[in-house]
Amino acid sequence: MQVGELSARTGATVRMLHYYEEQGLLQPRRTASGYRIYAEADVDRVARIRCMLSAALPSGVVSTALKFLVDGQAALPEIPAERARLADLLDGELTSLTEKIEALRNSRDLLARIASDVRTAAVGPDRPGDPGPAVSRPSVSKTGPAVGTRPAG
Repeated sequence: MQVGELSARTGATVRMLHYYEEQGLLQPRRTASGYRIYAEADVDRVARIRCMLSAALPSGVVSTALKFLVDGQAALPEIPAERARLADLLDGELTSLTEKIEALRNSRDLLARIASDVRTAAVGPDRPGDPGPAVSRPSVSKTGPAVGTRPAG
C-alpha cells in the first residue's frame, strides 16, 4: 500500500509516517520511481509506534522496543541480558515520566494558587505585596535588602 492508504488506515498523517521512517521506525520498500510501498504488517506497527510515542517514550526507545514485536504479537527477548536491558530502559523512561508528572503537578498547583489570588483580589494593584494573614500561602524566604530601602551608612 502507498503512504496515503497507510495514513488513512492508521490515522497518522503522511508527515508523521515520513518522520517514523526518518527515525528508523518504519522501513517501506521503494519502487523504481521512488514511491514508498508499505506492508500490511505496517498498519499494526504504526499503531504500536503511536501508542509508545503517546506514552512519551522517545523514538530511540520505541525503536529498541519495536525490535521485539513480531507478527503483531509482543515477544520478549530470549536472552536474559537483553530482557534486563530492555526492562531497565523502560524503567528509566518510567522514572523520567514520573518526575515530569510531579513537576507538572507542582506547576498546576502554583497556577491554581495564582488564579485563586487573582480571583479573590488577594493581590493586585490595590493590594501590592503580601496578602496578609487572611490568605494562607506557603512562605518563600527572601535574602538581601528589602526592595526600596537604602543600606544604612
